[in-house]
Amino acid sequence: MSVDKLTTLRQHLQTSGLDLMIISDPAAISYYLNIEFNPLERLWLFIVPIDGTPKLIANELFVFDEPEDVDVLWVKDGDEPLACFKETGLFPEDEPRAIGIDKRLIADQLLPLIDAFPQFNFQVASELVDSQRAVKTAEEQEKMRLASEINDRAIKRLIEEVIPYGVTEIEACDELLRIYKEEGANQGFSFEPIVAYGANGADPHHESDDSRPEYGDAVVIDVGCRNDYYCSDMTRTVYYGEPSEEAKKVYNITLEAQKRGLKAAQVGRPLSEVDLAGRDYINEQGYGKYFTHRIGHFIGRETHEHGDVSSVNPTPIQVGNCFSVEPGIYLPGNTAVRIEDLLIAQTDGPEVLNHYTKELQVIEPKTKE
Repeated sequence: MSVDKLTTLRQHLQTSGLDLMIISDPAAISYYLNIEFNPLERLWLFIVPIDGTPKLIANELFVFDEPEDVDVLWVKDGDEPLACFKETGLFPEDEPRAIGIDKRLIADQLLPLIDAFPQFNFQVASELVDSQRAVKTAEEQEKMRLASEINDRAIKRLIEEVIPYGVTEIEACDELLRIYKEEGANQGFSFEPIVAYGANGADPHHESDDSRPEYGDAVVIDVGCRNDYYCSDMTRTVYYGEPSEEAKKVYNITLEAQKRGLKAAQVGRPLSEVDLAGRDYINEQGYGKYFTHRIGHFIGRETHEHGDVSSVNPTPIQVGNCFSVEPGIYLPGNTAVRIEDLLIAQTDGPEVLNHYTKELQVIEPKTKE
């Protein structure tokens, strides 16, 4: 367990007037304890009092080494959540308490607790955890750098060793998994990769299929690996043969928008300025209606963490924030471009984590000998 992270959480609890926090989000539990499970419907809860020993409620199906300075309450399938809560000793019936809960706590665990303890004040307090996770520690920053270094090497190999041979989108993704393993990523994909040829790229969340590239197609490649619990994410668009003049124009507009978004990511400035720096330029060039999503998202242990890099978010950028900058232009039935890097906000400006080239690349098709 990270003592520093827990100390910070307890400081947030005190400032917010809360006596304890019930954390049910598996990624948040992993953040504090470095233990990771997908519990499905089973109990997996971390309860942190403002003082005293934290409690971890875990189904006996889960196998892990018990963390130091945490009491583990092992439960069985069929145990009632309310009885488990009472067994922790953190819910006295004779005194009022202010209880923070996160946004993931499911109703059949929360509602019996509310009914049993009407004297308690339950508050959604996800922001306490989310805001802490949004500022990456020095250790976390180094892990983000390493994951992105692996991603840079992997996408280079995918573009140079796989895409030129006209493989299907699904085949390219299969090859990418092999490449990640060879490059040292120890937890595979951080999200389902996207390799989208031609008009397929105009769907920002296209699911890779059996399509093969045609000469002149844009190839949108949005990929990431997960290493030592931390995620990478980047997008490059390349061309399978010489692209049209319109495709080149759209590419260069997107690239300039992305550069402007990165430059705007200065500590103390609102996140909205990052989005608007890129969006305003695309609007000026006449393609505004084809940029259909926010410019970025926060990232860390999860590919999409709490944090919205959009035109309507006034939250100031903090040192240690880690997020993507990924403008895109999507022309339905025609072509698309998306270019994405991750950055860490630093006092002297954004630290861009991806270094694979963003210059327009034309890949000459090849045949296997």
